[in-house]
Amino acid sequence: MKTANFPIKKFQTISEKKPSWSSWTCFCEAIKNKKSISDKTIKKYFDALVDKNDYEESSKKTLLNYLYGLAGNLEKPG
Repeated sequence: MKTANFPIKKFQTISEKKPSWSSWTCFCEAIKNKKSISDKTIKKYFDALVDKNDYEESSKKTLLNYLYGLAGNLEKPG
């Protein structure tokens, strides 16, 4: 079972060090290869941290699936 918390401090550090980056980019960097973060946690923090101006609502499902894969939570085929 995945129980790790979201790396909020890492997100904040990235945001501070890279002020020109969007919240989406900072979020991606914070969760990259963090297999211990559940999809549910990723979605929760995506909703809380990623600025709604950084994406179109109609593409949210696709973006979340990308994030799950980025974190390493999707099974690779074959």
